Amino acid sequence: MYQIVIPVDSEQDRGTKAAQHVIDLVGEDGPIDDPDTVAVSVLNVFKEFEARDEGIARSEDLYDENEFPDAALDVRDELMAAGIEPDLVRRHGDPAAEIIEYANELPADAIVLAGRKRSAVGKAVFGSVTQDVILNADQAVTVV
Repeated sequence: MYQIVIPVDSEQDRGTKAAQHVIDLVGEDGPIDDPDTVAVSVLNVFKEFEARDEGIARSEDLYDENEFPDAALDVRDELMAAGIEPDLVRRHGDPAAEIIEYANELPADAIVLAGRKRSAVGKAVFGSVTQDVILNADQAVTVV
């Protein structure tokens, strides 16, 4: 069984691009002709944070492992419409670290994610989940 992880945040377009890439891999025209030989996990990571104003708001107080953003649900539905039955998984923490940890736990063969358009300076200042995953994952990483 070939295991693929698709990390999805709340941005619909990026999730759709990653899902379409996996759909293109599996099926009549793709290199994988039998969808039963592929397992796909749609992973959403609720980013850990702590905010201080008049009080303290912590991400763990807001996190619900069963509450997925619409983008993750839409990716699941797109895959299902293409004959791929994905797992839907939600985690809490640092997105890049959680993606890598989850992929290692499976163990996954590949991670497919869509990058965010940022300048080189923007990546340096704000960081990049995609960049962290590319540099630190043991699995093959495809950026679409």
